[in-house]
Amino acid sequence: MNKELYELSYSLKKDFQKKVLIVILFICGIYAFINLMLAYVIFPLRQNSVSMAPDIVKSSCILFTPLDKSIGRGDVVLIRERDSDSNSKLKKFLNMAVLFFTAQQFDLNNYMNNMGKNGQIRRVIGIPGDEIYMRDYVMYIKPAGENFFLTEFELVKKPYNVNINAAPGLWDSSIGVVGSFDSIKLEKNEYFVLGDSRNSCLDSRLWGPVKIDDIKASALVQYFPLNKLKFF
Repeated sequence: MNKELYELSYSLKKDFQKKVLIVILFICGIYAFINLMLAYVIFPLRQNSVSMAPDIVKSSCILFTPLDKSIGRGDVVLIRERDSDSNSKLKKFLNMAVLFFTAQQFDLNNYMNNMGKNGQIRRVIGIPGDEIYMRDYVMYIKPAGENFFLTEFELVKKPYNVNINAAPGLWDSSIGVVGSFDSIKLEKNEYFVLGDSRNSCLDSRLWGPVKIDDIKASALVQYFPLNKLKFF
């Protein structure tokens, strides 16, 4: 009798342990699936600066996807981290681990004082083949095969607003980001990206044109704040 009870108890215990293991593996699988979706299909990102104001204000939340590589004029994109430190691979590995175990909610890059090296949300203004120049913070564009320059607002089909604040009368124009530059031509696979806050933004005026591989993801929808809900 005792032997039968022992065998029954042992069998129930093994069944219980098996069920617990199945539940744990199921939860881990769901967690890993969600992380893979967030990393490679669609992920949220909070704008931590005013560089894209007024349309994308500070603390706005946007859904991005790395799958869409059909980058067009006017698209809002996420530029990859501009980090050339010797230990950048270690930083990237640590950041990947932190992102995984926090379900993509905590990004080490956002807490490192590396101005201009973290990922940047910017707007694509110039595309391959464009000839471009800037006057008073407004871009003028002559697309490939065209004869005349038009302003960015005449060419870009997606409406957007920019912040251009007048500089003080005695302001040295050599300080800060430039508001005017002479004509340049974008080569194959080159994109010129700008922030919407033109007076105080790190963008292609400082970095130069970016390559398609520098574009990490494209914006899909801004879902917060609710009064600025919009699809890109």
